[in-house]
Amino acid sequence: MEQASNLQTAALNLISKYFGESTAEVYGQFFSGEPDSVITISISEIMIDYVGEEKAKTEINKIMKNIAS
Repeated sequence: MEQASNLQTAALNLISKYFGESTAEVYGQFFSGEPDSVITISISEIMIDYVGEEKAKTEINKIMKNIAS
């Protein structure tokens, strides 16, 4: 079993926060083995559709800062 990247873990936590654990599990399967670039695009799209571009950017920037720390 492949280990999840820090970005994947953070993205799934964000999805869980906004969409629930079941949705996070589905995305966890989708993200499995995908490069960080695909995860970044996917999380951006789902968040923009749900909370709008400004809030999505804020939330994504938060997780990116946490990963960089």
